[in-house]
Amino acid sequence: MYEKFGQFIDGKWQQAEKKETYDVINPATEEVIGKASKASSIEVQKALKSAEKGLQVWKNTPPWQRAYILRKIADLMREKKEVLAKWLTLEVGKPLAEAIGEVGGSADIFEWNAEETKRIYGQTVESRFPDTRVHVYYQPVGVVAALVPWNFPITLASRKISTSLAAGCSVICKPDVITPGAVMELVNICKEAGVPDGVVNLLSGDPAEISNELMESDIIKKVSVTGSTRVGK
Repeated sequence: MYEKFGQFIDGKWQQAEKKETYDVINPATEEVIGKASKASSIEVQKALKSAEKGLQVWKNTPPWQRAYILRKIADLMREKKEVLAKWLTLEVGKPLAEAIGEVGGSADIFEWNAEETKRIYGQTVESRFPDTRVHVYYQPVGVVAALVPWNFPITLASRKISTSLAAGCSVICKPDVITPGAVMELVNICKEAGVPDGVVNLLSGDPAEISNELMESDIIKKVSVTGSTRVGK
């Protein structure tokens, strides 16, 4: 099931150079669904360079064009809701009806951010000097590392990717090893919708190794992580 995907770098699906894979398990049957590509440091560095290059393209893309592409992603997600929902059911174990609901809500997130893309306004601030005018401009912060957990993979990937793209940032998305296929399908939709090469990248593999290397890189300017902690007595 994962053969058509792999690592998504510079606008292309590719297998890891070391050809390593890991098993993805169906939680309902505990059977192996398939073997997903496992990234090494080689792919992490490739993705960083790809996202750095993609940033230069995307941050200079007019907001209305970015909005058009984000809206196209939302439309494609709705067209392919059964495909995305099937991934959620197989990997997460959600009932199909609930999975379709997650896809619909995730498409809404892309649609929302498509409109917000057009409303990234600056400000004119009153100066203390009568002959001075102060302007505030908002610019993309840079490359974003989007670390996606397993429980709502499409929803949380959509939040992280769509907001990054809306702001003009490129992104490297890392799905959890439990649910790589759902996020891979979403990233493939981003490609179909016309996101330029290098703007959205995906690394699949060991969470700690990939995340640590990403966060140690000077190329990464922002990290989006979802999680919680529990404090006992």
